[in-house]
Amino acid sequence: MTITRLLEDQAARYGDRTFCFCDDREYSFRTLNDHAARVAGNLAAQGVGEQDKVLLLMGNNVEFLYLFFGLGRIGAVCVPINPQLKPHEIAYIATNSEARVLVTIPEMAPLLPTLKSLLPKLGHVYVIGDAPEAARPFSELLAPVDAVPPIAARSDSEAALIYTSGTTGQPKGVVLTHMNYVSNARMISKSTSLTANDRFLCVLPMYHVNAQVVTVLTPLTVGADFALMSRFNPRAILPMIAKYRPTIMSAVPTIYHVMCSMPRAEEADVSSIRFFVSGAAPLPEETYRTVQRVLKKPLVQGYGLSEATCASAVADHLDPIKWDSVGPALPYTGVRIVDEQGKDLPAGKVGEILVSGPAVMAGYYKDPEATKSVFQEGWLRTGDLGRFDQEGYLFIAGRLKDMIIRGGVNIYPQQVENVLASLEGVAECCVVGVDESRWGQEVLAVIKPVESVTLKEGQVIDFCRDRLAAYKCPRYVRFVDEFPKTATGKIKKQEVAERFADTARDLS
Repeated sequence: MTITRLLEDQAARYGDRTFCFCDDREYSFRTLNDHAARVAGNLAAQGVGEQDKVLLLMGNNVEFLYLFFGLGRIGAVCVPINPQLKPHEIAYIATNSEARVLVTIPEMAPLLPTLKSLLPKLGHVYVIGDAPEAARPFSELLAPVDAVPPIAARSDSEAALIYTSGTTGQPKGVVLTHMNYVSNARMISKSTSLTANDRFLCVLPMYHVNAQVVTVLTPLTVGADFALMSRFNPRAILPMIAKYRPTIMSAVPTIYHVMCSMPRAEEADVSSIRFFVSGAAPLPEETYRTVQRVLKKPLVQGYGLSEATCASAVADHLDPIKWDSVGPALPYTGVRIVDEQGKDLPAGKVGEILVSGPAVMAGYYKDPEATKSVFQEGWLRTGDLGRFDQEGYLFIAGRLKDMIIRGGVNIYPQQVENVLASLEGVAECCVVGVDESRWGQEVLAVIKPVESVTLKEGQVIDFCRDRLAAYKCPRYVRFVDEFPKTATGKIKKQEVAERFADTARDLS
């Protein structure tokens, strides 16, 4: 099964029933399938075919869906990109993925000359809406085609490359197959008692696997529908719930915190909601308790990572809720807790989380060494720490990786450190996450300046803003005379993190 075939089958079954609500318009199962097929056919006419990579540099819109579902028809692969990234970050992903086509939105048009200069091998560029001279209008891809191409992708074909930064600071392309996607959606639908009567609310960005799997593919699997927030606005979430009456919403802890902080939030009509789902970042107890007090609806957690498509464990709202657990492993998913030697640990003991099953990625794109390093006898090493209780519920205990999670978005310190190291006057630097009530974590840069050089916090932050997406930039900067180090000269990040742990709280 492919995601393209899944949509085609459901379109044949549900026809003109609405599948997606977006910007006061309704799109049926049939409409989405037909438009996805048109996009595929018109791209094929431009020479785009099997294994060709197509960059999706955009926010939430139906055009994303046409590409996400349509590319499999011609065996092409989608490469979703966060539009907040800077040109050089985008160019790295485009170059590494060997992308031939770029589809973007008018807001990104001013960057096209820069991107084209950085990407001389990039072929076609399409812009949704008004297209500048350097691009073609996306409407060309929606023109009727003489014949709909038969579905070229197989279940083991690449469906997407999801770029996630590694410890080296350079993004790695997670290769997700059609089977990965369809399997994960089916697992979720089986674990959370979903039916065709459910309606999802999609507020997370569709370049993220959470939105792709949980709020698009999962409802498609059971014949449900979803409402899509095209422009993220936390103040509009509660009104959208009242308007579209979804039964399920998936988001990150920060969003739930903001929702409950809205004026008169406790009076909002959320009666349609069966349960909320929180993932992508640790859920603070304060946020959980606030949701129960203000919105009075179940809030369950899930756990997963891009390398396992999306979710590996999800708590069922019908089970007795252990608010700080991410629930049991999904059906057809293996989850183990192992020690440093790779031996299984008993319930209650903390160790590294290993995952197996049909949702585990095919590997990292063009990086066999990195792929080999994260697999242990067929099991994916997540780099996360956890434990099981006696009933098989998984609890997340921390991270082996030094990744920072701000508002559910992963930030990798090495990438920020690479930028800081290029700032004149920086002798050494270390980037860590510090706890902060609103975003969960914020980025702290600790710098040892070159002797006799004076650096200022604002200067460092401005330097990073010119070179990194805004969410990756340090929120705080501190200066030290020396770093604690190991015998081999490595900075002891844990000691640095402990020393400055109260940075955000000190300023609150």
